[in-house]
Amino acid sequence: MNMPHSILPSSRSCWDSTRLLMIAVAVFCLSDSGWAEGTATSKILTRVSPGTVVVDSAAARWNRSIYVAVSRITNGSVDSVPMMIRKRVPLFTLALLATVSNQSQEGEVPNFELREVGAGYAIPLEGQLTIISTDNPPAVEGMDMIGRQVLAANGRHLSELRCIGATDTMQVIDVDALFFREEQHLPMIMRHFIWVEASTGRCATCVWLLKRQADGSLHPTPDPPRWLPEGTRDERAIHVDASEFFLGMPTQDAFALMNLPPGTDLAWSPGLRQIASADRYHADSLPQLAVAINQALAPLRTEQKALR
Repeated sequence: MNMPHSILPSSRSCWDSTRLLMIAVAVFCLSDSGWAEGTATSKILTRVSPGTVVVDSAAARWNRSIYVAVSRITNGSVDSVPMMIRKRVPLFTLALLATVSNQSQEGEVPNFELREVGAGYAIPLEGQLTIISTDNPPAVEGMDMIGRQVLAANGRHLSELRCIGATDTMQVIDVDALFFREEQHLPMIMRHFIWVEASTGRCATCVWLLKRQADGSLHPTPDPPRWLPEGTRDERAIHVDASEFFLGMPTQDAFALMNLPPGTDLAWSPGLRQIASADRYHADSLPQLAVAINQALAPLRTEQKALR
């Protein structure tokens, strides 16, 4: 049966729709997916269940907000990305959450443990920032075809967060990402050291960037490691490189992060540089990393005491 031409989209509108969808998918392809299946020495981070409230310290599970971030396309060739994509990118909040539990009995000295770390994407629902399914999101404002594509691309990106070492009070999380450095988009590993204070249950994170060398070894970048308090909120600026577009479509190298999350910069020491660039951490090497970071924090503690 012939369909009336009036209800068929023109070839131009089909091209525009396809282009928008491809751009929506490419916006969050900030990483190399070579680790996506995990390895024998790392495991893919747990996805936080839909319906989880991001900030709920009284919950039995996912009771610590480690880090939450909203991305915005703000730098570089911004106008090469359609406005409808730029408006939808900030709708979704990346949330890195943890479960912390007190293992001591009533009357005993508190003994908090870091039971798990997970990630998900959230939107405001009934006044609370809440994790949603990236494959089957609720019908809310902005969740049109383009919004769903952006969210689905976000969900695929979650599979690239991996744990490369853990103890009862510490975890190290890696994610491959592109960062805008040296006027270009360079592949980096963004490493997160997440720690819970056993006596109080408070969490904190140290973040730094690593670059893989030609021989396969990892080296810290010149960016100083950054100390983040629990619940850090980030407005992640994304840089667009128009030279990484092909026939008007962005490649996965077209978008890069500009900065590490906001926090307090620490100084690199030779010992910290060495232990911070390990490929993975075991029960003996992870405490060494904690000691090196603790030493880097010493000047900050001295400064805080002087201000009291």
